[in-house]
Amino acid sequence: MKKLKILFITKDFSKHLVKDSYYFSNALSKISDLVLWHNPGNIREILNHLKLKPDFILLNDLRPTRCPKITGLSNLTIPFGIIMHDLHYRPNDRIKFVRDNNVKYIFSIYRDEFYRRFPFYKNRMYWIPHFIEPNTFKDYGLPKTIDYLMMGAIANTYPLRAEMLSIMKKEPGFVYHKHPGYRNIENPKEFAGTTYAKEINKAKIFLTDGLIYHYPVMKYYEVLACNTLLLAPKSKELLDLGFLPGKHFVSVHRRDFLQKSRYYLAHEEERKEIAKNGFEMVHAKHSAAHRANQFIQMVEKILKK
Repeated sequence: MKKLKILFITKDFSKHLVKDSYYFSNALSKISDLVLWHNPGNIREILNHLKLKPDFILLNDLRPTRCPKITGLSNLTIPFGIIMHDLHYRPNDRIKFVRDNNVKYIFSIYRDEFYRRFPFYKNRMYWIPHFIEPNTFKDYGLPKTIDYLMMGAIANTYPLRAEMLSIMKKEPGFVYHKHPGYRNIENPKEFAGTTYAKEINKAKIFLTDGLIYHYPVMKYYEVLACNTLLLAPKSKELLDLGFLPGKHFVSVHRRDFLQKSRYYLAHEEERKEIAKNGFEMVHAKHSAAHRANQFIQMVEKILKK
């Protein structure tokens, strides 16, 4: 079958703390004729610079940190869509952008929060959840020297995570690493990329949450992919992604995370079994290659309409 020609307009994330867009484009480049564009401009002028006419154009959100500003989209005849990452980011601006630019195809990382915030765009939404890059997030076979680990931001939007930190920092064997900031990171000693994944791999248990919005955030995938037991809240969306409590991770809430943390630290065989199941599930169903294939299938259906 002839490869689709895709134009992906995005900032360059090759050295960024969060490389999901970079991993996605790499996977996409293996199954499509992919062109990356990192600069702002009018879409007509951008297309005139290209050596090929794309079948589909994808914009990596409207957030300035993720996508350069692109004008002229409302008159575009080539089908195009936009990825939406953090749905709580300027929701009114998102609505205005979709309306003003006649965006017909929205690829949302999160399903249920999208339906809650933008029910009027439900028929335009294609669900394209997070994923892992298996060459980075894997079992490195490192000794499990950390009993309990937390990494990442602590803020008002993470009330459970804040409570976890407050309680767990009193537990022997607990380690917490602050969020390094959303930026380019080239120092191999900072917790990003392989260094971040290896630190997760050293932990027996990792605790996190999905904000007040109940997002299935990237850490759900990353922790399982590194063969570490995840303790985190469940949600309907998470269940539908195949994350089964008690089989792939341990579901917790504010009243039982300490009790369950202690239990699974003491019960090594159960801990290892659940971690192994989660590891196998994420690598089988939620790799970057898997997600890129899903995206191509979605675009093929769009082009047939």
